Amino acid sequence: MAAIEAAADAADLDSKRDGSVLRLELDSGDQVIINLQQPTHQVWLASRAGAHHFVWSGSHWCDTRTGETLGAALHRVMQTLDAPPLDLPTL
Repeated sequence: MAAIEAAADAADLDSKRDGSVLRLELDSGDQVIINLQQPTHQVWLASRAGAHHFVWSGSHWCDTRTGETLGAALHRVMQTLDAPPLDLPTL
């Protein structure tokens, strides 16, 4: 979560963290919500562009349906929502 917060700050996005939930507030009014699900060892990503669940593969967080990495999914979601891209190659 710290890497996502740092990337959001670098992109000049507003972010709010409440426990294991991080909300990115976009200029359009859209939100991107990243939620660490500790009981299931997953990261959930939700936005108007869709919802995704990610599991740790040993090197990256990977989408349980597509295999897309969390970093790539966040980049794609931000593009879809016409927001600044987040640079997260290691996720």
